[in-house]
Amino acid sequence: MTQVNREVSNWRSTLIFGVAALLAVGCANIATANPACGEGGRHMQRMADDLNLSAQQRQQFKQIHADSRTAGQSIHEAMKKNRDALRMLDPGAKDYSAQVARLADEKAELVKQMVIHHSEVRAQIYAILTPVQRTKAAEMKKNFRKGGKPGRGGMDRGGRGHCGRQ
Repeated sequence: MTQVNREVSNWRSTLIFGVAALLAVGCANIATANPACGEGGRHMQRMADDLNLSAQQRQQFKQIHADSRTAGQSIHEAMKKNRDALRMLDPGAKDYSAQVARLADEKAELVKQMVIHHSEVRAQIYAILTPVQRTKAAEMKKNFRKGGKPGRGGMDRGGRGHCGRQ
């Protein structure tokens, strides 16, 4: 009896983790699908304007994002393949739990790679900013989470950001 309960518990935990990972990635994919919110869109231009980036800094900023796009794209494609593989699984298969667990582990690794990738890009951008711009960027980030001006990276009264996300 105890053995069966552990198997059900492990299966549930794996399934819950898989669903949570899919939701997290799905939200991230929706956010990057909007060109105004993605790389090269109005968001980057606004940030560059708000931080008063010099022409040289703007060029470096664009180059960092262009260079990072390839790595981000490959991770994004791997996440899509993983998501599609999970959808294609047969819940009636004998090894369904094992397949879900394998795909969940793969998804966890991909999410880890994406977090590291985003952090590296953030560090590269931070490195090109002056101390005054770094302070301004930190303030902008804080205001974005608190609810600054709509359309400038903040939240509107409905809790939505400039791209309509909550």
